[in-house]
Amino acid sequence: MRLLGERRRAATQAAAIVLWPVLVAVVPAPADQEASNVPHVVVSSYGRCYAKSVPQAYYGSEGTTHVLRVAKGQDVPLHSFDWFSQRIHIACNVSDNKTPTGVSVVRFGPWARWHAASSDHLALGFYFKGELLTEYSTLDIAGTPDNVSRSVSHYTVIEEVLGYERQDGNGYVFRVTTNDGRTLSFDPATGELNSTEPSAPDC
Repeated sequence: MRLLGERRRAATQAAAIVLWPVLVAVVPAPADQEASNVPHVVVSSYGRCYAKSVPQAYYGSEGTTHVLRVAKGQDVPLHSFDWFSQRIHIACNVSDNKTPTGVSVVRFGPWARWHAASSDHLALGFYFKGELLTEYSTLDIAGTPDNVSRSVSHYTVIEEVLGYERQDGNGYVFRVTTNDGRTLSFDPATGELNSTEPSAPDC
């Protein structure tokens, strides 16, 4: 009986060795998957204000975002928005050169599904002093539907977020780099696209 058991184990091991390459070949590699929403806090560069974003669902933009100013004792609520974003940028003392400084919030859109830029897909939105200034779709940023970087399940139009850059006084610009190498500069106090630097020519 002991010999028979050893023979069965040997046969089982041999079969496993033979089948292993077949299983590896048949089972597909896992595709990139959309990460589920989680609550998070984003702090300004100097730590004077922050945004707390809480989702309502595992995916999508439903939820709430609260902006607060850091203060002694208890933090002071400033603004609230009826959306959730996995990626937020915030600056506390931004000026439009007309009124007192305020908080700028840049909200990025959710995971862009499918494989072409669309006017229905949010790329980024600009908020100042609690008010929506303007939103840009992925098609606005890409220029054409096919000017995207594709993966198995989604696409992107922004390669890198350079973020806020301080100018004179309390003036700022907000910059992003697109997938085709352009650098877009926005005024966070108005939401306007100020300039577009073309991509560097291929050497």
